[in-house]
Amino acid sequence: MMHFKQLRRWPLIAAFALVIGISLATTTVLANNTTLTVRASMLNVRLGPGLAYTAMGQVARGTQLTILKEENAWYQVRLAGNKIGWVASWLVDQNEATTSSARVATTKSRLNVRQTAGTTAAILGTLDAGAKVNILYQENGWTEITYQNTAAWVATSGLMLTGQTVTLAAPTQTYLKKATPAKTSTLTVTTTIATNVRSAAGINAPVTTQVAKGATLTVLNQENDWYQVKTSTGQTGYVASWTVTTPGDKAAKSATSLAEATILLDPGHGGVDSGALSTGGKYEKTYTLAAAKAIGAALTAQGANVEYTRDSDKFVDLAPRAAASNTLHADAFISLHFDSTPDPNTASGFTTYYYDPTTSKSLATAVNTALGNALTLTNRKTAYANYEVLRDNRQPSILMEMGYINSDKDFKLISSAAYQQQMATAVVQGLQAYFKAGNHQ
Repeated sequence: MMHFKQLRRWPLIAAFALVIGISLATTTVLANNTTLTVRASMLNVRLGPGLAYTAMGQVARGTQLTILKEENAWYQVRLAGNKIGWVASWLVDQNEATTSSARVATTKSRLNVRQTAGTTAAILGTLDAGAKVNILYQENGWTEITYQNTAAWVATSGLMLTGQTVTLAAPTQTYLKKATPAKTSTLTVTTTIATNVRSAAGINAPVTTQVAKGATLTVLNQENDWYQVKTSTGQTGYVASWTVTTPGDKAAKSATSLAEATILLDPGHGGVDSGALSTGGKYEKTYTLAAAKAIGAALTAQGANVEYTRDSDKFVDLAPRAAASNTLHADAFISLHFDSTPDPNTASGFTTYYYDPTTSKSLATAVNTALGNALTLTNRKTAYANYEVLRDNRQPSILMEMGYINSDKDFKLISSAAYQQQMATAVVQGLQAYFKAGNHQ
């Protein structure tokens, strides 16, 4: 259930570290101010963490990029124009995680080489028994190795260490059409709403002026999810990135199928915000997270890139949730909640909400139809709702109320793993239908 008015706003700079979330693969969110320097002569930037992903452009030697997170020895970085991409960690210099040497091992038997750490991950190839491999990292029964100019994963049980180490050379990159990276100093953004210009980067910073919707601002710098800008009258200050659009926003939308898509899952509530209660005193926040994990696992199995606004029992404010969707250029944002009524056991069923009919109604319809075909609860259909996580979201976005938590009938399902799996399967089917119909941006 949505309890938005009860939430206390935290400074965005404190909440931002909770926003991007942890993917199901081995992922570490790095400090906001961590940067890297490109040391390859020309570095490919890819749509995902691995050579199997399509290259979206290049950056030249010496370019400095801000790191958003690390996954499978790849860094997710912010590019000019607020685009997001991935670069290989061994082709850049970065104080916290430079990969320059590796241990050597041999394979005990024939091994599958996988894109990420897990038995459901895509197979990139195989290694014969006795093959030598260079080990970058080991965790939870999986070993990351160098493989055909990228990083890949094999089962640790299939390896035997030799005691040797090797220095890693920077692999040669495949060149794309050469282009000069845009300079941040020349980037302009356009406000999508009347926007406050603040004296510092953060929602609690004093407002120095306000600019109208449609105003063009020159970007001087970027701090996390805030732009330092100059207005047409020469005033400088900071604006939130989710209140503006950049020239690269449209170009960043590239998914044509679920396997190519970035899906941002938003488990409602969390931390000090428990959400609604069941008649037995169980918290809504517990079951929104469980549902998100089930849906995320099902989407990952289909090849989708899944992100979370929270991956544990943490508080995340509302503005950063929508901001994360805008920053990631998510192909679909799905917020998960369970409804409630003033009097217990007086309502039942699920509803799928949207805000912008142009960007999101078709997504709501596709997912709701699939849910209706799969679930036994009453389908209360799709409906318009003015929720902040939808209203401030420029990406296709929906909010699902997946049953009434203070209905004993509904809660019996909500709390069961079987119902969560049914939800997950239906969401996958709904998104597949959505992309197949060509309704995405």
